[in-house]
Amino acid sequence: MTYEFITVERTGAQDGTIWLELNRPEKLNALTFPLLAEMYDVFTRIRMDRSARVLVITGKGRGFCAGMDAGGAGRGGEEFWAENPDPLLGSPAPDGYPDNEGERLNFRYETKTFAELRRLDIPVLAGINGACVGAGFDLACLCDLAVASTNARYQVAYVKRGLYADLGGFWAIPKIIGWRKAMEMMFTGRFMSAEEGHEAGVSNYLVDPDDFQQRLREFAQEIEHGPPIGQKVGKLMAYRTATLDYESALELSGGVLPLVTGSFDRIEGGMSFRERREPKFSGF
Repeated sequence: MTYEFITVERTGAQDGTIWLELNRPEKLNALTFPLLAEMYDVFTRIRMDRSARVLVITGKGRGFCAGMDAGGAGRGGEEFWAENPDPLLGSPAPDGYPDNEGERLNFRYETKTFAELRRLDIPVLAGINGACVGAGFDLACLCDLAVASTNARYQVAYVKRGLYADLGGFWAIPKIIGWRKAMEMMFTGRFMSAEEGHEAGVSNYLVDPDDFQQRLREFAQEIEHGPPIGQKVGKLMAYRTATLDYESALELSGGVLPLVTGSFDRIEGGMSFRERREPKFSGF
């Protein structure tokens, strides 16, 4: 597939690493409805792609993502949906009346992309190369892992516009950086440096800009070489049991464990350990 606002590339020893690069560098990769639609298409394809091992999301140029682009078919998206009509949106509201129902339905077009990202069972790695604000910060916090450049900086920009982190940041940000720090950012909208963000837990690794691409690729490669079934089930268990008590979580684990113990990769893992060599996982 060829896209206009993102680039997608497959790399790795087994072509299992999928690189998704936001490609609006002149706008610091701010999101628009057309861009979100392209991301949604990629995510839905990955969900059914057994050969996909890890997804890397990063931004072209000097920014990761500057949030929604209010001036480029961002929030509201009237121009985009006028050219891409959908029966859900119905007719425009009468002049002088707020279209609250249209806004609610329009919101679904924004959130379905982020929800589809959360449905991915493969590891998702954010490569935060620069500004990461608003919906961009939401996006980064909805990924499983992150490598950040010291050029990165973070902001819950919504509050500066009288809004809140409505694209899931209200849910994800406290889980990533902790309640107190999240509330501070959500109430004040102040910027957080790359160093402060790393200390709070935004990134797994913080590197100099010159080393950023290499470290990101090394980390993606390390993940790609892991056992896909074990990784997917591990991710599933981590998210699905987050609100369960310990014994309930163990009961669920007992139900899904045969998916892993019965796999060829589990046998390969045991054999490689006994033979003192690196395992070669196939995803079977």
